[in-house]
Amino acid sequence: MKKYKVLDIFSYVSKNIIDLNQLEDIFHNGINDARYVVNGYHAERYEQGCKLEENIKMAVCDLENEGKNIAFIKEHKKIIAVIGYKELLCEM
Repeated sequence: MKKYKVLDIFSYVSKNIIDLNQLEDIFHNGINDARYVVNGYHAERYEQGCKLEENIKMAVCDLENEGKNIAFIKEHKKIIAVIGYKELLCEM
C-alpha cells in the first residue's frame, strides 16, 4: 500500500465544521479508495483540465510550482480543501 505525507492543506471551511486533522484523515483513508466517504466528505486526486474556482486554481498553481501532488477533499461535488502531498518511498 502506498504511503503519503501531507505537506499543505488549504481549507475553505471553518474549523468548527471540519478541522485540519479530520481533513488529513479523510485524505489518508480515501485517496486510494473512491468509495471511502465520511459524513459526505471524500478525497479525490486532482486531474488537469478540470474547472476550478479562482481561489482554488491559485492554490493548485502554487502546489504545482512546488512539485507537490494535489488532491481535493470534497463535500459531494464541492471542493472544501486542497491538499498538497508527496508519495513516500516504501521499502519492501
